[in-house]
Amino acid sequence: MYELHFAVPMAGAILCTLNTRHDAAMVSALLKHSAAKVLFVESGLLEVGRAALNNLAGDQTSATALPVLITIAHDGGCINSAYNDYESLITEAPLGFDIRWPLNELDPIALNYTSGTTARPKGVIYSNWGAYLNTIATALTYNITVTPTYLWTVPMFHANGWNLSWGIAMQGGTNVCLRHFTAKVVFDKISQHKVTHMGGAPTVLNMIVNAPSGDRKPLPVMVHIMTGGAARPPNILSGMEELGFIVHQMYGLTETTGPATINTWMPEWDTLPTEERSRLTLPTDWGETPCAFVKLKTNVDATEIEIINYCRDKLPHYMAPKAVVFADLPKTSTGKTQKFILRQKARAMGSLVKTESKYRCSRIQMRLGYYSNIFCPSARVYFIIPASTLSSPPCSPFASPPTGVVSLSFFSSLVGRDQEEEVEVLDMERGTVRCAANYAPLTPLSFIQRAAAVYGDRPAVVYAGRRPTTWREARDRCVRVAAALATRFGVARGDVVAVLSPNVPAMYELHFAVPMAGAVLCTLNTRHDAAMVSTLLKHSDAKVFLVESGLLGIGRDALQRLADSRSGAASIPVLVTISDDTDSIDPDACGNEYEALIKSAPSHFDIRWPANELDAITLNYTSGTTSRPKGVIYNHRGVYLNTIATALAYDITLMPMYLWTVPMFHGNGWSMTWAVAMQGGTNICLRHFTARVIFDNIARHGVTHMGGAPTVLNMIVNSPAVDRRPSSAETVVRVMTGGAPPPPRVLAGMEELGFVVYHIYGLTETHGAATVCTWMPEWDALPVEERARLKARQGFHHIAMEDADVKDPTTMENVPHDGKTVGEVMFRGNTVTSGYYKDVDATKESMAGGWLRTGDLAIRHPEGYIQVKDRAKDIIISGGENISSIEVESIIFGHPAVLEAAVVARLDDHWGETPCAFVKLKDGASATEAEIIGFCREKLPHYMVPKTVVFEDLPKASTGKTQKFVLREKAGAMGSLTKAGNSKL
Repeated sequence: MYELHFAVPMAGAILCTLNTRHDAAMVSALLKHSAAKVLFVESGLLEVGRAALNNLAGDQTSATALPVLITIAHDGGCINSAYNDYESLITEAPLGFDIRWPLNELDPIALNYTSGTTARPKGVIYSNWGAYLNTIATALTYNITVTPTYLWTVPMFHANGWNLSWGIAMQGGTNVCLRHFTAKVVFDKISQHKVTHMGGAPTVLNMIVNAPSGDRKPLPVMVHIMTGGAARPPNILSGMEELGFIVHQMYGLTETTGPATINTWMPEWDTLPTEERSRLTLPTDWGETPCAFVKLKTNVDATEIEIINYCRDKLPHYMAPKAVVFADLPKTSTGKTQKFILRQKARAMGSLVKTESKYRCSRIQMRLGYYSNIFCPSARVYFIIPASTLSSPPCSPFASPPTGVVSLSFFSSLVGRDQEEEVEVLDMERGTVRCAANYAPLTPLSFIQRAAAVYGDRPAVVYAGRRPTTWREARDRCVRVAAALATRFGVARGDVVAVLSPNVPAMYELHFAVPMAGAVLCTLNTRHDAAMVSTLLKHSDAKVFLVESGLLGIGRDALQRLADSRSGAASIPVLVTISDDTDSIDPDACGNEYEALIKSAPSHFDIRWPANELDAITLNYTSGTTSRPKGVIYNHRGVYLNTIATALAYDITLMPMYLWTVPMFHGNGWSMTWAVAMQGGTNICLRHFTARVIFDNIARHGVTHMGGAPTVLNMIVNSPAVDRRPSSAETVVRVMTGGAPPPPRVLAGMEELGFVVYHIYGLTETHGAATVCTWMPEWDALPVEERARLKARQGFHHIAMEDADVKDPTTMENVPHDGKTVGEVMFRGNTVTSGYYKDVDATKESMAGGWLRTGDLAIRHPEGYIQVKDRAKDIIISGGENISSIEVESIIFGHPAVLEAAVVARLDDHWGETPCAFVKLKDGASATEAEIIGFCREKLPHYMVPKTVVFEDLPKASTGKTQKFVLREKAGAMGSLTKAGNSKL
């Protein structure tokens, strides 16, 4: 059953999982309605399957051919040679098969039947795109981190197991499958396999709580359980808590591709009494069962049991009424039965109580009513699923005039907005449509909308001595900035708004405010000089230029250069200053000042949601010169997906505390500007920082996540003991690093200090992170040096990137996974840039052959992990041998006196090129050229050993990367090594 969730779509077909409680008549009706071509039947249900096929064969109205029957033996063996057998099909299948990938992401992947009758079945169509998004959303909200162990107590036929059939594969987990289960089986499997996650209707929770003590076992780990349906009594919730389970309450429909809301739990609720926590959790045996109100014919008698048995003869047993009430039915004037009155009567009857496997009707008033609690405002239940996950989404963007109404949707940018009542039929035969109910352009703006609704009173931004800004306030401030940009400066859709600022609150807010105005955010490197800033302002056609007060001199100089270089008719961007002193702002006197603009902005503004998810959202300038800047265009869809992928890869669960040590101008802070809002976290902004500042903030705020280039990690590892502060024993600080391969010595040092390092790799052109070195639990037992060596790899592409590979750039053939053959790293997928701004030729060149070419040289290890060896321009070719500068640097880093090292090529009369090392020593340490060279000769092949060592500070970019082009110029100025010089060395 699990394998078929992948195998059927791989064949390009649509999977239709049928309820195992259906009788033959219903199965036959659904086979006919779905026009199924193949029917897989598990051995225990073979009698129902055969009867259904017989019914279908005898149906004179059916013109379709009977589906082929394939049997599945529950023990993995063969059932009967007269039938097609599942295992035999696998054994006899061709070795080579090209997977039939969907031609369109909106192609159907699954067909799930919901309420209906044999006369009119209701088949809900899931698209590949909807299933993909809902799977990600479910994993995020259910805290499914990497390599979970999932116990299958949710039927896979029920909305494809609430998407966990795909979710466990996404996170590389283990599926513990169960044909049937009892409470004892559940506890046994949890103990045996160290289960971390499971799910189930309220009946499953009830069974667990009421299990005999002899069936229970202590939980070896904390078990997260996702449940939905009717309300849980407090004793069930407290019982689950006492047993060690964490309950996640969700709600959804088949039509919403499974889970659609989550009851986001607030930490402060943990201290509430059990009954109050239960009311907020909203998690009795069946939840709800049918209750029949019957009016008998005149002079005709029937009992409750007779009606129930009559129904059981003709319906699956779970559909038969459990209660029958004989009474006149309330009617409207038109003759329609007033069911709302009957629902009130049914609720007044109380909950049915299960006694000795029989149901009796107890007139006990329910303490927790489903209808009165599921939408209770205090429960804070908010939509978490994209509109695109609703059944049968569209195949093209839907344009409509959106408004600024607050959306409660995590993954929808259009939920709650006014839409044209327009429905486009996509497939008349299948019944799929496109409309406002099932489509919305993906955009990260929806993250702050939901954060304001769910986490409105929680801190969003913390900075220096200011009062923390809440998420509700942050969202309102962003809208006001958008209003000011649009109404005061005339910013229109597609206009560029540039900003030059360190990581202050305004810089964070602008990541939402500028797109809210329909504009494109362009964050500039704070280490650029006025000449480069002027060039980028000109190239980007920026309409507004926001500059933080500490950089105002550079900003004004850049504008003056721009004015001097343009004709009188050319427009100069409007300058807006960002001041650190916000308390003394006088809006009437400050002119174009950021806080003054917020105070004077219109109180109402309709957010300009993207008309197309491929609309540009940011413009990020990467390597280039003043003569040819390279502006990388990010789109709403790519940012949205990369943000989600980064959060999953980096284990960012709900309400993180994020310390801003990554510049927000660098790939928009590696997508964390949006990810922290998505998860309702707190942004701790830093204008500048040192190792002492980092440790102080970790201790003060309970930081859970931060990031930084290897230079930041190096600063932490080599900080004086007096600057360090012990972090909370309960808090683990996760650090995402990238930009350059971190030396193993630095990784080992971070581990010793208690940090958990996540190694990511990506480019500006991939919306930031594109790969992650996925850590395997068994590696924890390896020696520290081996762990550091493994963590230094770049790993595999994350879930939002379609593929990453290492290829021969000429033939485009994949390199073998031998850990030796060098090729170029290439990417393709939804998180690759839309292109270079105003440079179509450069875009086409970088994406030739259908892959983004990175210029990074790498190998693939036998297990598939990618390891970058060098930039193509940094590889050293000595005597025909390729030398990885990164590999040489990692060895030099191991010298006890070395703080930093960078290796470039120096011309050599004999060898062509040889390694030249630039080294910065630790404070108070000393080493000679001969000592460094001798240290390397003990650990490297002799041709890889540096022939030159220079001791000096290394030039750095603002992101912390060593500027190797500067070092190459210095090595070039040294001239070529002679053969005599080589002989001496």
